[in-house]
Amino acid sequence: MFNSIFGLINAPHLLSTTSIIVEPIAKFMGIVFNWVFNFIYSFSETGSLVLGIIVFTLLVKLVLFPLSYKQMKGTYKMQKLQPQLNKIRSKYANKKDEESQRRMAFEIQEFQKENGASMFAGCLPMLIQLPILYALFYIFRQPYDYVEVIHDLYNSIANAILNINVADRVEAFKPIIISKSMSMDLAVFEDVRNLVKNMTSSDWNTVLSSLGTSGAQIADFIAQKHSIEFFFGLNLVTSAGLTFPGILVPICAGITTFFSSRYMQSRQTQMTGGSEQEDMAMGMTKSMNIVMPIMMGVLTINVPVALGVYWTLSNLFSILQTWMTYKVLESKDKKGELKLDDNEKDNSKISDKKGAK
Repeated sequence: MFNSIFGLINAPHLLSTTSIIVEPIAKFMGIVFNWVFNFIYSFSETGSLVLGIIVFTLLVKLVLFPLSYKQMKGTYKMQKLQPQLNKIRSKYANKKDEESQRRMAFEIQEFQKENGASMFAGCLPMLIQLPILYALFYIFRQPYDYVEVIHDLYNSIANAILNINVADRVEAFKPIIISKSMSMDLAVFEDVRNLVKNMTSSDWNTVLSSLGTSGAQIADFIAQKHSIEFFFGLNLVTSAGLTFPGILVPICAGITTFFSSRYMQSRQTQMTGGSEQEDMAMGMTKSMNIVMPIMMGVLTINVPVALGVYWTLSNLFSILQTWMTYKVLESKDKKGELKLDDNEKDNSKISDKKGAK
């Protein structure tokens, strides 16, 4: 599973194949993120990228909320329908043969389906976000293709570098290129712009020290770039890696994924009463709750830090959203304001028509 995901992230031929599906999504989300970023940037340049990610994450959660609410309402509904579930189980209480157990499992699944709930509902919100995650990978991997301010800034830096004397340019940047095992032509605009994205603060300090006064214009642009992209010493558009403080991002992504899925699982357990008959389904859910945190932790090592920050924030917002939603459902239920049956209105109309006849 890990190999297939890393193949998608790192292999150019796989990326080109996947782009048919992902790029249109990335373009649309890039437009939205650019709007969010410009709004933030109009108030503050410092930390504008991380602030944009926070606002963007909230927007995604708001868009997906109707689906999340429907799932949570279904889960809450199943808690209220435990007596009916118990009746099904009691029918097969003394029947331990394989055929009877299969029938009971089928009846329970059908009952859950009819009442709008699923044993795997806790995993669904996480899985829905995967296409969004892939699209954001495109955006944060090359932010200058999606965010106008960053596009203009990177172009200005690249042009300023190309305006430097060729000999001074090669002398200043060649050690950086070699240290990063990169292959590029310092006379080609696209190559220079790609180098700009991958350089660290210490790399820029080395280059500016080597260039002296000829790098004065670049220094101003780099100060602006760092102000936008850096967050607690982390460059949001470069990979997290395994060194401190970058390694904190994969750790946080994995931990928050675990707690988010674990919390949803706890609601699912309440829904089913933790009966033995659902061991297989719950076992699969538990496996997902172990695999997904590990997968996300490993995955966010080699992708832009911004992606790990987005996923961590998304998990935290999910926990808060789930907790608040269930509080609202419980409050409405106590007041008798909660309609657990979405078809209740339609059913009453049918009954009225029959009565009229």
